Amino acid sequence: MTFFLRRVWSRSLVLVVLGAGLTGCSDLLLLVNTWTTPANLATLPPCVDDDCNCGDFASQPQAQTVLDAFRGDPYGLDGDGNGTACELLPPVPPPPDPPASPSSNPHLVLGNPSQAATANPNNYLLQRNQYALSYSRDRNGLNWASWEVDAAWLGSTDRQDNFRPDGGLPAGFYQVTPNDYRGSGYDRGHVVPSGDRTRTVSDNAATFLMTNIIPQTPENNRGPWRELEEYGRDLVYQYDRSLHVFAGAYGNQGSVGNRAVAVPSRLWKIIVVYDRLPDGNLGIGSDTQVIAVDMPNIDQVNPDWRQYQTSIQRLEVATGYTFLENFPADLQAALKAQTSDVP
Repeated sequence: MTFFLRRVWSRSLVLVVLGAGLTGCSDLLLLVNTWTTPANLATLPPCVDDDCNCGDFASQPQAQTVLDAFRGDPYGLDGDGNGTACELLPPVPPPPDPPASPSSNPHLVLGNPSQAATANPNNYLLQRNQYALSYSRDRNGLNWASWEVDAAWLGSTDRQDNFRPDGGLPAGFYQVTPNDYRGSGYDRGHVVPSGDRTRTVSDNAATFLMTNIIPQTPENNRGPWRELEEYGRDLVYQYDRSLHVFAGAYGNQGSVGNRAVAVPSRLWKIIVVYDRLPDGNLGIGSDTQVIAVDMPNIDQVNPDWRQYQTSIQRLEVATGYTFLENFPADLQAALKAQTSDVP
């Protein structure tokens, strides 16, 4: 909560000026404390740890939960002071999709977080040898991607840099082009990293399809996001660990291109770190390391991704997804409750 607290304290300086009637520092501390002590952080989205905006929420009730959790509206969600947060957001969350058919794709072995299939154009499942992802027609961008990383995926193939439209999208979907990003100020940011697919030219080239690309601030893409990608690969290179990764984007802070490619306000990633057993099964138990991160897609992002660590449970609150659905309920609960704590 480092950044959230810093933000609240900066606002408290205004109170010092305006609140001359306060009798002393203890009064100010008491007031600030009422802002920074919600009922249960585990039930709130990770944006409360740094800065929430109306664009971070999919529906008004989600924003209202955050407004009601803190006194003083520290995030400015109630612009007119009537007690209702983010009134222009949809009044209800989008309905969940029905359960998707089981898939043999190894990148979905831990589950399909949004039950992506081919019926809902805003939760459209694309499956490739290199990864699986859920795509939104209306946002012209992905919701999430899922992929495995181990030594077998890493080699010496050079970065292909062949950004291109994805012809695998169905009819009626706009195929985003690299030119949609021209002059936008945003990087063409990978979700499945190029560096995670260096075994063959075709593997690496698959990461440059525009369905795997999101508008990302340069400071984020070349800073903490890249550092987190490299940290994950180091676990493979140095310790011969295996990874299962989920990553994606949510929220809205405008668009780029003539066809309105949505710019996400938040980026998230989950890395499940495990050892593959001799029989080929995944060595995942309640003590398995889980790295979970949620960070703002802004210029002033902290360069240290560790400052944005969170839990899977809170990522589910933010996204509405269900992760690790293929595990037994008790194992799901144990892994989701972990707060990532990489030092």
